[in-house]
Amino acid sequence: MFEFLRFYTVYLALTSGIIGLISWNKLPVNKAKFLVILIWFSAVIEKVGYYFTAWTGILNYYVFNFYMLVSFSAYILLIRSILSKPNHRKAGILSFILFIVSFFLNTLYFKEDLNHSYTYSFAIGVLLIMILSCLYLVEIFNSDKILNFKKSVFFWYILGILVFHVPFLPFMLALNWILIKHDESIFSLVVFILNALAHSCYIIGFLWSEKKYNY
Repeated sequence: MFEFLRFYTVYLALTSGIIGLISWNKLPVNKAKFLVILIWFSAVIEKVGYYFTAWTGILNYYVFNFYMLVSFSAYILLIRSILSKPNHRKAGILSFILFIVSFFLNTLYFKEDLNHSYTYSFAIGVLLIMILSCLYLVEIFNSDKILNFKKSVFFWYILGILVFHVPFLPFMLALNWILIKHDESIFSLVVFILNALAHSCYIIGFLWSEKKYNY
């Protein structure tokens, strides 16, 4: 019943991407504008992934593995760029290096099964993002930013990343380890709902944020 619902996530990305463009003037620096670019990039990947198999006859794991490499690298570097403490910024660089190394090691080790490469690289990426996000929140709650953190587009974007990836990780691992039965309808429904929650966070960030807090 819901088998093709996940392919409609592109429209969620287009909606938040358009609102991001409308809010462009509220994004004063390149790292804030980069959020909009990442959303549009995800929309393009969704469309390419949908047609990739029809175009090439090859499973679209290649597309989404590439997307995972780019997106997680971007997330890590983005969070690192808004961290202020030197030790936290060093942790951001180490996380980036660790993810890149783990991605290529996983791809090499599971070269006969790219789905496994995707699963374990995804898990490592999510854990690193969770750690860096915690560091970001600690900095907020220990500074004057606590008074206006809801007015920052970065807070809402990071929240959106977490809202999607943190619940999806155990769900995907359970599917991979055959702890739950793979049902395409349930999978598509979960992906769509989590994307809807994530893009809702992005939209709130674009609409509620104020320019002076988006540096």
